[in-house]
Amino acid sequence: MSLNLALNNALSGLQVNQSALTVISNNIANVNTPEYSRKVLQQQTRTLANIGAGVEVSGINRQVNEFLQRDLIANTTVLGYANVTTEYLNRTQTLFGSVGDNNALGNSLTALATAFEDVAVSPEISAHQFTAVNQAISVAQRFNQMQENIEDMRLQADIEINNAVTIINQQLEIIAEINSKMPQALSLEQPTGDLEDARDAALKKVADYMDVQHFVNTDGEMTVLTGGGSQIVSGPNASVLEHSQSTLITATQSYPTNLSGVHLNAGGVLTPANDITSQILSGRLNALFEMRDVTLPSLTAQIDQLAASTRDQLNRAHNRGANTPFGQGTGAADPAAMLGTRAFTNTAQALTLGSDVTMVILDADGNAVGAPGTISAGATTPDAIRNDIDTFLGGLGSAQWTADNQMEIKLAPGHRLAFLDNGPATEAGDAQIDFDADGDATPDTFFGLSNFFGLNNLYETPQLAGGVTAMELQGDQTGISRTIRVRSDLVDSPEFLSRGRISGTSPDLVLGNGNNEVAQEIADIFGENFVFASIANGPPGLTTSLSGYAGTILSYNSAITSAAESDAEYQTFLHQDITTRVLSESGVNVDEELSNMVIFQNAYQASARIVQTANEMFDTLLSLGN
Repeated sequence: MSLNLALNNALSGLQVNQSALTVISNNIANVNTPEYSRKVLQQQTRTLANIGAGVEVSGINRQVNEFLQRDLIANTTVLGYANVTTEYLNRTQTLFGSVGDNNALGNSLTALATAFEDVAVSPEISAHQFTAVNQAISVAQRFNQMQENIEDMRLQADIEINNAVTIINQQLEIIAEINSKMPQALSLEQPTGDLEDARDAALKKVADYMDVQHFVNTDGEMTVLTGGGSQIVSGPNASVLEHSQSTLITATQSYPTNLSGVHLNAGGVLTPANDITSQILSGRLNALFEMRDVTLPSLTAQIDQLAASTRDQLNRAHNRGANTPFGQGTGAADPAAMLGTRAFTNTAQALTLGSDVTMVILDADGNAVGAPGTISAGATTPDAIRNDIDTFLGGLGSAQWTADNQMEIKLAPGHRLAFLDNGPATEAGDAQIDFDADGDATPDTFFGLSNFFGLNNLYETPQLAGGVTAMELQGDQTGISRTIRVRSDLVDSPEFLSRGRISGTSPDLVLGNGNNEVAQEIADIFGENFVFASIANGPPGLTTSLSGYAGTILSYNSAITSAAESDAEYQTFLHQDITTRVLSESGVNVDEELSNMVIFQNAYQASARIVQTANEMFDTLLSLGN
């Protein structure tokens, strides 16, 4: 072996070992750097004309297990979904309060029952009337606040969706930019490990929000697709995701009618054709869409059903009572003493009244004024009933239709109008009314004449978006928990709260101040069971009390929250386990690096020794020549 070849071999060793020490020092420096993977210098024998000519660097590679990396990315998506789901479901639990919480919805309903019990015991005491009305207001406000909080949560989810889209777009740009650098780096045989680390970190951030598929081609470029197969990164080109953020979300707004999904390369024109929301199958984005469009609307439907049942059952009993407001005049500008909430598209539509209904005009002392009147049972129409009432009132009042075809009854000052149904005892005396209210050509059944027209309601539920007031089988019931309220004149004058019904024998009918029949019937409602329909993505149908259904809503949502928490805990454990396995493969072990450093230092020193020896031999040869 010539001295030149020996010297060249030694120099190549110096260079390779120096490069290896540089890689090791970089590994140690980045031991605590997130997403950094250990780099390993690969070396190979260099030959010239089949003769060993030292060593050379064949590459600096990442030490990464690709299969574990894919598992980690997939689990990151699942964990992102689980975390968002748990976060939002935990927030829903605060809407109901705990079982022992005085602010819990079920406890508020129980307090309302207690207030009416007090009214039934002493119907003449105004303080009890005031308390009952205030407690009814409190229940309504509880419904209102719950629905308002749900709307706020849906809006927050929509805001987070928009933020997520922004983050995803940023990370896709990073992946595309790194893709643009990879072919040149590979062609120049430059290290690409750090670029690949940065790209993997960006991909993992995307995977946190949405499920992705990816592969790397021979040029080192990564292609990324959504879980549903739409391409979002190809080479140096990144697609753009778009979402139109809402400023206000109500119960009646839904996707895709009013709320935006995620659109791909829409150029600001969001259409169903570029909507890829259905292709996002997991991750934070999927959970946010599920909360905004499925889980929280289901909760709204549950609360709306409870609000509607509370309204309908209490209104039915309250309409039996005779404590309606006093008339203030029969002129055109005078207010209505009784204003119905049911609106009729056709006041001449067929209606069947199952029992006679007695009408009585009362003075300020609760005594009948004149002889009672009768609305006869049988086939009739809403307008015919209005005409019967108007004819009976004579000079003491009038019954007319408003512009919305709601019955409006005006009375002379100091007078009241009371209705006494003569229906079966099994229905608390309420007359049965058969009327096709929803236009399906099949008569619907209602009970109580005053209740059917909504003349003496306790609760009202205006629709969220204009139109007629929602009531039993009328109007859009969606979101009524946001609008339920106690009738305004009852709020102003609690003495108009229904407590008793007309008693006596015709024509000597009277409303006694101590009559508590209706107040007791209202209190008894809270101990009765009613049918509650099943709710999509909510509890199944069941028969229970008002407070019982409030408890069902709470227990159902507590159950799904607990299941979500368990899943999040499991996914967190799994994520930690996979991360540990990934780090064991690709993480930097300082002890191992220091051990390798000693090896390469010794190799470097050995190469240096050969250089020194070769140098001494050259000096000896030169001295011999002299």
